[in-house]
Amino acid sequence: MNSVLKTTPLRIARIAKCIFFYGNRFYCLCCNGHFRMMRPYRGSFYVRGVLIDAYTKNAICPNCGSHMRYRFILTFLKNHTDIFQKKLKLLHIAPEKQISDFFKKQKNIEYLAGDIDPSRYTNAAKIDITNIHFPDNSFDVILCSHVLEHVKGDEQAMQEMYRVTKVGGRVVVVVPIYDEAFEDASLDYAGREKMYGIGDHRRLNSVASFKSKLGSAGFNVHVYSFNDIPGNYVDRTTKSLYMTSDRYLFLCTK
Repeated sequence: MNSVLKTTPLRIARIAKCIFFYGNRFYCLCCNGHFRMMRPYRGSFYVRGVLIDAYTKNAICPNCGSHMRYRFILTFLKNHTDIFQKKLKLLHIAPEKQISDFFKKQKNIEYLAGDIDPSRYTNAAKIDITNIHFPDNSFDVILCSHVLEHVKGDEQAMQEMYRVTKVGGRVVVVVPIYDEAFEDASLDYAGREKMYGIGDHRRLNSVASFKSKLGSAGFNVHVYSFNDIPGNYVDRTTKSLYMTSDRYLFLCTK
């Protein structure tokens, strides 16, 4: 009885939240939720020394907490690839919980999550993306979202992903994208925070610069944006730094 009483307020709050947000304007594939509105993203970042407000309405799923890029990735994979239709082995680097949970429900996917610090995740293997401890041609699909901007040796990481991807396999990569690429290896943490927005980031990527790096690693690269992938997973009426930087996806084939 006590445990029931303790959980009842949480259940009531969850039901109330669902009722408040429920509608048909937006859809979250991560949790199969339908909403009239979503929670906003709140934050501000420096970009090249200029502080920019990144507030974005209708950005975060009120049920599972997925971000725009999570829903973009899954919508793209579901509607524009065949990865949910045949047996395959998938490596997910720095696994976002909402995407990871979705993959784990797919009976056709042999799923492996990995990160340089696996203690941050449930059932993740220790994987250094610049030195992946798997043989050549190990995976049919690799998903790597918002990782490479943190990696000092991003080109080495791209080469490693190419190596462990099977011939004909695909690597889906997402990073924050800006109008111009910029990298200064001499910056310390505070300097990177002032120039890149986050001190753990190593550079600013542009579409052209990032596509070129992936191509140099050996991949055939196709770039997709929100504009290319229809669906109500994002609010297409809003404009913000967050909306702009998270709107691209790089599909790499070997």
